[in-house]
Amino acid sequence: MPEGPPGTLPDAMAAVRHVASIEYGRVVASVIGTVHDWTLAEDAVQDALTRAVERWPGDGVPANPAAWVTTVARRRAIDLVRHADAERRAVTRLEHEPHDGVDNTREADDHDDAFPHGDERLKLIFTACHPALTLEARAALTLRTVLNVSIEQLAGIFAVAPATMEKRLVRARAKIAHANIPYRVPDAAQLDSRSASVCEVLSALFTIGYSDPTLQPDPGAEAIRLARLCRQLLPADSPARLEFTGLLALLLLQHSRRAARTTPDGLSVPFDEQDRELWDVSEIDEGLRLLDNAVEEAARAGIHGGRHLIRATVAAEYVRPAPGTEIDHARIADIYGVLEQVDASPFVRLNRAVAVANAGRPAEALALTEALESSLGGHHLYSAVRGDLLQRLKRVEEASSAFRAAARAAPTERERRSYSQHADDIASAST
Repeated sequence: MPEGPPGTLPDAMAAVRHVASIEYGRVVASVIGTVHDWTLAEDAVQDALTRAVERWPGDGVPANPAAWVTTVARRRAIDLVRHADAERRAVTRLEHEPHDGVDNTREADDHDDAFPHGDERLKLIFTACHPALTLEARAALTLRTVLNVSIEQLAGIFAVAPATMEKRLVRARAKIAHANIPYRVPDAAQLDSRSASVCEVLSALFTIGYSDPTLQPDPGAEAIRLARLCRQLLPADSPARLEFTGLLALLLLQHSRRAARTTPDGLSVPFDEQDRELWDVSEIDEGLRLLDNAVEEAARAGIHGGRHLIRATVAAEYVRPAPGTEIDHARIADIYGVLEQVDASPFVRLNRAVAVANAGRPAEALALTEALESSLGGHHLYSAVRGDLLQRLKRVEEASSAFRAAARAAPTERERRSYSQHADDIASAST
């Protein structure tokens, strides 16, 4: 394929990072769609990315970096299939495809009637969210395959050890292969059964970006984009579309504050100290409109809102009040109580404890938090919330210690710095 003049190392590495994040799902999808082997396809793409790191600084960045990686990965897939003496028909098909550096599977995919939106990543998402897999396996496999999320990040999201997460991914890939799960967007009759899993995947993807607002490219924006596409696949009157509407509203409302959530040097900014001028008003307006319409539609149809619609209701309570107007934290705590009836996960209960504290009951909130020690004791959010509650109760030494524990457990440098700075501030204020 045509290539530009040799570039600098930073240019080449930036192009590799772009393919490894933004374009990763498309590249893997192209190889999987041909060889129908998830593990082999991922191995081939990783090999191709390694080749890119080696060649692009000297040869120049290709005009279409993703197509270059796709072609190299598919050639590598031929070698891997041959070496394994398997998938012989896939080898024949691959050998007869042109290798001119253009991803020739894209045109066919774009015109697939069962795949109307021209984004191969939806195929990956819906295949990985097959009901034959456990819910956590669906979410983890999708994030790992579609967006190249690291094992360490996945382990942090699901509160397990990296080795445990790696084993879950191996089992999930094997299950797809042994169960002969088809690689496609399911038909309308099957969409509902997988929609809850897809919602969980997109929510987890958004969480990666929310935990570090400085990340580029922004995983939160990608989650919003994919949520829009998934929502369009569902019938307008289906409960699944209603839940996707709630998810999209939630993501927009939370994403609207992204620019205000960190200082210029990367430290976290508490909600009550954020500059509202930095909030994205268009995202807030769209999120509130989607939420209000969904709540009205649910009431008309007699449908109980799912967890994402309830979470969106919580998010709206933070951005709906006019500047200078008090947020109704007691109402937020009550909404979390409703959410617990649908989702009693430790993180929901931890958020409810925060709402209880904000409603003026920090001692009660501390008791609710410390009841979660067995399930969340090693998580940075548990230690951070506990530190905040101890600080409110004037137990400053314990508070400082809790924030230092949060810093030790935090997955990103930005969070470690924020927690450590807060621990120092508490300690210095008490002397």
